[in-house]
Amino acid sequence: MSALEKIQVFFPLLDKTITIEEDKLVSDACSLVGLPQNLVCGGKGTCKKCLVTIRENGHTKEVLGCQHPVSQGMSILISRETALSQILETTANGSLPFDPCIKVFPVPYTDLTTLMCSYDLETIRRVLDLPITIPSLKVLKKLTEVFHLKDKSLLNFIVFNEEIIDLIPSDTSIAPYGVAFDIGTTSVVGYLYDLATGVLVNQYSTLNKQISFGGDVISRIDFASGSAENLNEIQDAILETINDILVNLCEESVISNQSIYDCVFCGNSTMAHLFLGLNPIHLGLSPFTGITKDIVVLNASDLNITMNPFGKITFLPLLGGFVGADTTSVLLGLPRDESYRLMIDLGTNGEIAIGNYHKYFVASTACGPALEGAGIHMGMRGTTGAIEKVTLVDNKFQCHVIGNVAPLGFCGSGIIDAIAVLFREGLVHEKGNFIKDKALEAHPLKNRFSIDETGQRYFIIVSQAENPDGKAMIITQKDIRQVQLAKAAIYTGCCLLTKQFGIKGSQLKEIVLAGAFGNYIDLDNAQFIGLLPKIKDVPIRSIGNGAGTGVQLFLLSQDEIKLCEQIPEVTTHVELATDPNFSNAYMMNTALGKNMII
Repeated sequence: MSALEKIQVFFPLLDKTITIEEDKLVSDACSLVGLPQNLVCGGKGTCKKCLVTIRENGHTKEVLGCQHPVSQGMSILISRETALSQILETTANGSLPFDPCIKVFPVPYTDLTTLMCSYDLETIRRVLDLPITIPSLKVLKKLTEVFHLKDKSLLNFIVFNEEIIDLIPSDTSIAPYGVAFDIGTTSVVGYLYDLATGVLVNQYSTLNKQISFGGDVISRIDFASGSAENLNEIQDAILETINDILVNLCEESVISNQSIYDCVFCGNSTMAHLFLGLNPIHLGLSPFTGITKDIVVLNASDLNITMNPFGKITFLPLLGGFVGADTTSVLLGLPRDESYRLMIDLGTNGEIAIGNYHKYFVASTACGPALEGAGIHMGMRGTTGAIEKVTLVDNKFQCHVIGNVAPLGFCGSGIIDAIAVLFREGLVHEKGNFIKDKALEAHPLKNRFSIDETGQRYFIIVSQAENPDGKAMIITQKDIRQVQLAKAAIYTGCCLLTKQFGIKGSQLKEIVLAGAFGNYIDLDNAQFIGLLPKIKDVPIRSIGNGAGTGVQLFLLSQDEIKLCEQIPEVTTHVELATDPNFSNAYMMNTALGKNMII
């Protein structure tokens, strides 16, 4: 498998040129410049949300970014304003009233005249016509230094809600910036916005440096609760991750980090505790309690984050147990109507929610790391060399490998595809075991079975002969078992939560799949093996990084903040492990193909 040729694609409205492999799509090119398209349908070309204008071979036309391949010299006519509108469309809640907490009021010094024996703060309240609260002592001290300057024409008041948080003398008005962060267990993404215009300036993601302390939240809880030094060390790791993102965003966008006055964060309950430096020990012990579920607002100087020290840091509210602010963010972006929806966020710790904006039940269920490629014999993360898609055509396996190189293993979506193919072709029984005896002898793919040195059977998806630059790609009996455990956890959680909420599956308007992983898996295959529920006349759709969407809404609109504050009040957390039916249902639901909610 030889590497593909690289071609150049232009973004004239962004003044950027990128180099990309020739087999990529327009949507892939947009992602490379930090403007990912809104692939609501998972890239199937059905939702039409990724329409974009391109110039190709002298012709200008509109194409679907998820379907149209790139070509040498193509120009993609996408602007940052267009990207912002696509992100806001994912809320399905109509127009977004742009009204961030951070605002700048540039006031001419000539208007700042304090009457005899009066006070400067009263002058500010009168000129701004706002009920300004008493600023911090730090800001009051700065006020004494800058309020009566004579060498500048403007005094820029940086206001957070009704609090003055900074004062900047200048000859021109200044632009404040804010960043919305989604802290995942594995990766972290930041979205940089101009808070004067609401324009998405840039975005950047990277691995969460806490991964060196363990790939799952339980490992990190165990480490952090070991000592005060451990807690500081693991907190520093996430703060370094955040700072790396900020440095990249500022350098790429050519702005100063001193212009960033607002950073808002979402993440699961463990990520929230570790980000704030709170000992998470009781999250990992029954009855699984945390410190607070409230929105936490801090001064930037409280944490070692490379933004303006006068700025503000906000962490969104948690919902209970391991269900955190990432789920709150997803719910914030869902349609606000009377219809019931089942939301599933796949990951090592799967979160589930059911209801509407009047009332939600939420729960978490331990899927294990199989869906992220871990715990699988040849599993890996979704990086170069990972098999991400598997199909069978005329009894020949066809695999799509990330980076178009020799395959090194399977990422989560590839594992699901492989097991779905094996199950569909009768190579694996409902209980998950490989076929044998007469059924095996009669199957045309019988020669792809083999046995390792420990006596464990495995199935060869890609043979050594088919992969001369690498090794054979196999699925073992234990791999199938790991996926069965993951699918049983999700499916059982969906069933029990739906029952406890008090409705039937048929009453759902839709099933919503959140998380970036949902954009990559084949939904039909996921439903076929029973990883995701299948309900007659109830559609399923992927909304991509729903948590990322919600935290951006929080940054951009005070109306959205008010709605976010209401979510914990209408949400009931359900601890599935205490449901007496959970264990029996879980074991029954390990069967492949079990996918119907009554």
